[in-house]
Formats: sequence, C-alpha cells, structure tokens
Amino acid sequence: MAGGRRVRGSNRRFVAAIVGVALLTAPIMVTSSSAAASPTIALARTLLNDAIVPTTARLVHPSTTVLCQCAGTPAVDGLATLHRFYVVPGPPTAVETFLTHHLPRGGHYDGSTDTTNTSDGTGIISITITYPASGPHVYLRQLAYSMTRRTSSTSWLRVDAQVVWIPSRTPSQVLSGVVAATVTGYKDVGLMGSSGDVTLHVTGRKLSTLLGAFNSLPLGPRNECVESLNGFNITFSLKDGARLDVTNGLCAGSFEAVSTSAGATSPTSYVLADDSCTFINDVTSLFAGSSVAGTRNALRQCEQWAASARS
Repeated sequence: MAGGRRVRGSNRRFVAAIVGVALLTAPIMVTSSSAAASPTIALARTLLNDAIVPTTARLVHPSTTVLCQCAGTPAVDGLATLHRFYVVPGPPTAVETFLTHHLPRGGHYDGSTDTTNTSDGTGIISITITYPASGPHVYLRQLAYSMTRRTSSTSWLRVDAQVVWIPSRTPSQVLSGVVAATVTGYKDVGLMGSSGDVTLHVTGRKLSTLLGAFNSLPLGPRNECVESLNGFNITFSLKDGARLDVTNGLCAGSFEAVSTSAGATSPTSYVLADDSCTFINDVTSLFAGSSVAGTRNALRQCEQWAASARS
C-alpha cells in the first residue's frame, strides 16, 4: 500500500509511548536540571553499548543528521538519549528482520512501525526494545532503532539509547502537618472521566496510615498520556490552612499528580509513582463496603499492568 503505515507489536510503558513519538532526538538530551547531576548519560551509554547490530554494519558519523524526527519532541522529566549511525548492506526490511531476531539480553521487542512507501521504497522502519524499568529511579530503558534506504544496496541504521532517571523526593515533597484528608472514590471510571463520587473524611489512625503510605511513594516522571484513568482523588488539609490535591492516574502504570490547591505560600507540583499499586490498594481499602466499582476496577487494571511489566 503506497504511503502505508503498519504498526506491529505494542509499547507497554507510558514513557516508551511518549518517547516513541519522537524516537530520534538530539545526540545528548537532558530535559531537567536533576538529570544533569544524575547517572542518566552513563546508563544510556551502557545501554547503547549493549545494542546488537549486524556484523556487516559500519559505524559512521554523517556530517548532516539523517533519520531525525525531532519536531514535536515532548519534554519528559529526566530523559537522556545517545545515538549512533550505521551504514548496513541490504534493504531496511532485512535489517529489521535481523534486529527482531537478535535481541539484547534482557530486552523485550515492543513493536515496529513501518512507513515505507511500496511504490518507491522510501520511508522509515522503527522498532523499540524495552528493558525492565519501574523505579524508584529508572523509569525507562529502551533502544530505539530506525532504518531507511540509503542506496539501492545499503540502508541507514540509527540506534538511540533512551533512559529516564528520576531523583529521590526532596524534603519539601514529604508531607507533614496534615490534620485531615478527604478521599473520593468513584462508581464509574473510564477514559471519558470518572463519575459517581463517594467521599470519605479521614482522620486519626487511618489518616496516619494513609499519610505514611503517601510519603513512601517515590518521585516519578510526569506523564503525557493521551488517555488516562482517574481512580481516586485526595485532598490533604494542613495545619497552616493549605490544601494539597492528589489526583490518581493510570497510564500503563499508576501515578499520583500532586499540586497545591489553596492557601500555600509556595505552590508545588510533582508526580509520584505507584508502579507496585500499593497506594491505590491502600486507598481502595478505605472504602470497605462502599460501592466504588470504578476505583476497584482501576486497582485491578493497575495490578494487571504491574504483572505484565514484570513478565
């Protein structure tokens, strides 16, 4: 099909899906100040060195960038990338076949995208190899290969190593001085939104337990998912009158978007990761016999994703 676009396989992690939109970025890209002092570049270099390419591939350093889809590259917290170019004998389809049959140890083939125009052979084939990465610091490790025809007998091959590394929470991101919490679960949770609010007011021992679980979550990357499920909401009320809003999301992994809503002298906004689904489980258990089928379903989906990510 001329001008066709075929997609094979599927990305399993939300950051992989984001970065996959623009597989090929600058040679080194660090998108946050925290990443500059992090081991992301070293991790990306190690990953790049593990990439398997055909023995006939020749490392090259083209004077002008080829195979670059830089426009619209999303900002991802803690992202660093490194890449290499190769010239490989044969058509891009042959290179793709080799790569999908020679996976680096620990790597998982996460799908291919083929935009080749069959009428003239032009276009790009991209494949993604992902590695386990679920925090508390590393949230993405993947190799992104892209190939296109160079001459009638050779292809360009670009290999990108992409790593997302997130630091530990700062003291200001550990909550204290909490006097109460309002927790909202839902009877229905879907991609079009959540409805059927069921609200609980939490104090005393239950509040202490909830706060301890919240403060144990690691910092995570900000999500840019097109679709996300909102399993619950929490508002923590502080002694000084400020309120902190916590919005749960499920986008190939559970996360909590945290922001100040009122009375804060210094507004804050950050994301916590709940890849093990422990926090959403703790929140769901607060509702006991309450009818919050949507929230319980969000928990089940989180657990299903977590099991898939570990496999």
